[in-house]
Amino acid sequence: MQEPNLGMMGTGSGGALGGLSSGGGEVSVSVSGDQTRQLKADIATHPLYEQLLAAHVSCLRVATPIDQLPLIDAQLSQSHHLLRSYASQHNHGHSLSSHERQELDNFLAQYLIVLCSFKDQLQQHVRVHAVEAVMACREIENTLQALTGVTLGEGTGATMSDDEDDLQMDFSLDQPSVDGHDLMGFGPLIPTESERSLMERVRQELKIELKQGFKSRIEDVREEILRKRRAGKLPGDTTTVLKNWWQQHSKWPYPTEDDKAKLVEETGLQLKQINNWFINQRKRNWHSNSQSVTSLKSKRKR
Repeated sequence: MQEPNLGMMGTGSGGALGGLSSGGGEVSVSVSGDQTRQLKADIATHPLYEQLLAAHVSCLRVATPIDQLPLIDAQLSQSHHLLRSYASQHNHGHSLSSHERQELDNFLAQYLIVLCSFKDQLQQHVRVHAVEAVMACREIENTLQALTGVTLGEGTGATMSDDEDDLQMDFSLDQPSVDGHDLMGFGPLIPTESERSLMERVRQELKIELKQGFKSRIEDVREEILRKRRAGKLPGDTTTVLKNWWQQHSKWPYPTEDDKAKLVEETGLQLKQINNWFINQRKRNWHSNSQSVTSLKSKRKR
């Protein structure tokens, strides 16, 4: 049976665990083919194996293009066959001594820590370079706009893929190349499919992280806005009383203190709420009156 190529365990006929710190010392033992298979069986049946496999696959997924992720999933789906084979060898093979078992436990525990740390480093590496790439592109766009006065959003309306197709066609007509590289030695003129997929993956991950990072803040702001709206909105029946008073005193819509006290009694509102309503109402009325005057002047000029 062919073993999945996830890289957790080698497939050679011999091997060595050399210079690996294991708490009690260093393991440096050359082993034969049978011992290698037995060691693989001990690792595959170890309680930490599932965590090790998950951490190993997480490292692989960080920079793997989206279109190649199904290959990893396909290999994982076959892993149970491999585990069944190793479990059979483990049951019929030589069992480890207590000292060897302790060394294996220490080594796998430390290896798991290394994998988790490595995954974090890989993710940080991808994110930093992705941000640097985005900032570099923006700097180029700003420079282009400063020189030509034209932004990348202007022009014929062609998409990025259209421009790349035109570039590839012009290149193939003017300077044919067998391997798809430019003759000046600068590599491919356009990103490969794997590079496109990787850039899209990084963009999506950055977008998700930004949403998660600002989600709580956005929710707090939204709740504060709704709270202020609920606090500032007056009941419909109270505004009816205020509007009636406004219409009756439209020539001089400034209630006296006695008028306000009466409105407080009729509406059940606070004096501050009534004052604010009249201030806002006068602003609205001034705005509508200014528009009417402007419209009237325009008609007279005609």
